[in-house]
Amino acid sequence: MVKLRDIIAFLEELVPSELQDNWDNSGLQIGWESQEIEHIGFALSVSKKILEQAKRLKVDLIITHHPITISGIKSLVNYSYPSHLFLELARNGIAVYSLHTNLDVSSLGPTAIIAEKLEIQKEATIADNPPYGIIGTLNTTLTQKEVFKKLTSFLPKDIFRGINYRPDSTVKRIAICSGSGAPFIDILAKKVDVYITGDIKYHDALKAQDLGLTVFDMGHYGTERLFFEKLFYLLTQRFNTLKLTIFEEKSPYEVMRSC
Repeated sequence: MVKLRDIIAFLEELVPSELQDNWDNSGLQIGWESQEIEHIGFALSVSKKILEQAKRLKVDLIITHHPITISGIKSLVNYSYPSHLFLELARNGIAVYSLHTNLDVSSLGPTAIIAEKLEIQKEATIADNPPYGIIGTLNTTLTQKEVFKKLTSFLPKDIFRGINYRPDSTVKRIAICSGSGAPFIDILAKKVDVYITGDIKYHDALKAQDLGLTVFDMGHYGTERLFFEKLFYLLTQRFNTLKLTIFEEKSPYEVMRSC
């Protein structure tokens, strides 16, 4: 068995907590640093379904991308969200550690993973402080249709949407920001051929349309669910006695009707 404090020290060596944005809540969400860990589970977020899996599989530590809460809680009661999650986690001795915006700006994070799978040569970040997103060039020029097909070959299933989608248009320069990247639409207009992100709202979509920016909205879940890929491998190499599990998880969105 391994102490929780040793796992935290290793994770923070890989992805320093000080890299997180000033509004974020990455780090240990619940747990005792002295507790012994035998089994780690990975989930994008803690939910009732994830908690039930953790209990059934006897997981000691859940590593997530999303913190349980960013705004904080004022009471711990069993009828309020998310305080009931904290109570149930504590009752079952399950620790939670989150790597959120510090992972987003890391070379181990979901944005970097997507860029590598698309074979993009990074040239710059979209923002500077913190350094969100990636702007880069494809090794091989593709069409928009080919880029989309490649994305769907490795991204988890979500609701995928396009703005200014022109299947036969050539793509060389791409920007990527996993999660919610709408704030960067203005910055990227006329700078890239395609912008890959998630969580684009209606008025942001109109803005992108008017600015002529092609956006592939591949979903918040879709662009972030693979956050664990590099962490999983590195933890396996460092702590070879630990059991590691990827929880079953899917996007909360369902297509009721498509027109």
